[in-house]
Amino acid sequence: MRPVVPLLVLLLLTAPAARAACPDGVRVFPAPGAVVPTNTRFLLEGLGAFSSRVAELPGRVLRLQADGHEVEVRVQRGWSSPLGRSAVVLRPSGPLKPGLSYALRLDDVLPDVKVLNGGGSAFPEWHSGRGQDVSRPRWLKRPAVSEGLFRRTRDGTERFVKLRMTLGEDSPAYAVVTLSRRDEDMAPQHYVTPLHDGVALVGHEACSGAFALEDGKSYRAKLEVFDAAGNTAPAVPPLQFEAPVATQESP
Repeated sequence: MRPVVPLLVLLLLTAPAARAACPDGVRVFPAPGAVVPTNTRFLLEGLGAFSSRVAELPGRVLRLQADGHEVEVRVQRGWSSPLGRSAVVLRPSGPLKPGLSYALRLDDVLPDVKVLNGGGSAFPEWHSGRGQDVSRPRWLKRPAVSEGLFRRTRDGTERFVKLRMTLGEDSPAYAVVTLSRRDEDMAPQHYVTPLHDGVALVGHEACSGAFALEDGKSYRAKLEVFDAAGNTAPAVPPLQFEAPVATQESP
């Protein structure tokens, strides 16, 4: 199957970091401000100079603080991308209390950090929901390859493939993708990407990225989908796609 590869302005808007400059900092999942179950987990991703610093965090302990309640958060090993990003899992040592606002003290382990998807604060906050999430995400439609993008910027090139995932799930969700080249003996890429409005983006920006895609090459993507509490969606067949092809420059 060869999906149509239009130049999508919409996809640029949904890409978490289609930015004019190369960012240094971290991103957190779920996005700050989200309502999370009381048994939530978090992901922390380092970009630029913070990639190596995040990769060194497993074994460290952070704090989630709310009015009258504090929870220790242990950093567990996660994933490294081939394009200069690292992500780790943050697992609270116990449940959150319902109906509170919790701030993550990233400054305990990453002084002067900037949260790129949290307004730049070093103390991203979430709101705890009414209780735990113990239900598996349900597929409402089987995942499918949707669209692709290739764009040249002043910092380099951006190349993404858009995967549509329609879930019956109240909590934020993310996908762990194992990406391999079809008919080629190359080591697979294994990294994580969040779902935004039922869409996961596989690819890279100008400065860094989760997945390296080569012009027009064929790929096979094996998906594992989790909600914020770590519950897994039922297994689905791998997706096949071809990376977006570079567009011709105007004369």
